[in-house]
Amino acid sequence: MTNLEDWIIDQGLRGADVASLLAGFSERLVAEGIPLARAYIALPTVNPTVRVFNHTWTRAAGIVVEGVSHERNENAFEASPFGFMLRNGVTERHWRFDGEESETFSIFEDVGREGGKDYLARLIRFENATAPDLRGIAAAFSADREGGFVSKEVERIDLLLPLLALAAYRMTLLDLTVAMLDTYVGLSAGRRVLSGEIRRGTGAPLTAALFFADLRGFTAMVDKADASIIARLDEHLEAMADPVAEEGGEVLKFMGDGVLAAFPISKERPQEAACAAALRAACAALRRNEAVNERHGGEALSLDVALHYGKVYYGNIGAAGRLDFTVIGPVVNEASRMEALCQELGYPLVMSGPVASACSVPVRSLGLHRLRGIARKRELFTLESFSDAEA
Repeated sequence: MTNLEDWIIDQGLRGADVASLLAGFSERLVAEGIPLARAYIALPTVNPTVRVFNHTWTRAAGIVVEGVSHERNENAFEASPFGFMLRNGVTERHWRFDGEESETFSIFEDVGREGGKDYLARLIRFENATAPDLRGIAAAFSADREGGFVSKEVERIDLLLPLLALAAYRMTLLDLTVAMLDTYVGLSAGRRVLSGEIRRGTGAPLTAALFFADLRGFTAMVDKADASIIARLDEHLEAMADPVAEEGGEVLKFMGDGVLAAFPISKERPQEAACAAALRAACAALRRNEAVNERHGGEALSLDVALHYGKVYYGNIGAAGRLDFTVIGPVVNEASRMEALCQELGYPLVMSGPVASACSVPVRSLGLHRLRGIARKRELFTLESFSDAEA
């Protein structure tokens, strides 16, 4: 093996990121005397918002990484050299700009402006990929010497590409695992799972402000709606979840048409700050949910939010072969019961005493109320700024 081959293997074993892998690979090819001006790798991913990550290295600007959305990628890929190659069943193609090529693509103009003289394109397939969307990567290289790469330089790149692809694939799988855990179980829970907290019954107590939100009237709407209701629900859930993330909280669970989120306390964020963040998120969620209703018109879906504070148990719960990383405890149950009283009390937001006392904004008492299944009555509060006609 050459030093470059050893280096690629080492990077793959170390788990470096793809950007530094491609940059180091490109710089080492240049050091070997290959007139590389541009190198590109497209790595597909399984992500709700990003379809592919484009990594582009140029000798002039270094490395640039761009995430491309599903919608944008579909159109761009079909019009690219790689879309052409897939449609024609080829995995290798070398376009030289000084010849009379029968095909031309917009990327050729960009490469030409950068001084590139050719476009060496390769599709590297991954057999038995974990998902259909991870079937391989696309790679392209351009030289800035008249005539482009010569045959021995192409052979050198082709010899190294399988190693480069394997190292990039290994890095992508790790990134994919992190992204999928973040998306489906949450940032904090995902990190705990990756760190080895995977046994049933493991976990720890957590003190936090809890955010429990639920749409009123959604079940009735589903009974008379078509499949488009899913897109409508996504908008409402986004209206609830985005403010939580913006205020430093974490969505623990989507429950049908509702959200359970937590704002844990820490040295940097004591009870007052956690409760204030939860309250800001709740107010923002109510405003954004109303904006969703205004966009759609017709029947509105009201949002009810309950804020509570206390100690919960945060950990792995479930059956031996199917676990959930979530929170349980009396405080969670009480928050759910509080939310159920919003419509009866006539206010979209109710708070427990610990939250109300921790927040600096004016609040009004709604009196003592019995929560279903809870023996002792609880005093509930809402914002003083809410009128009696909020519901």
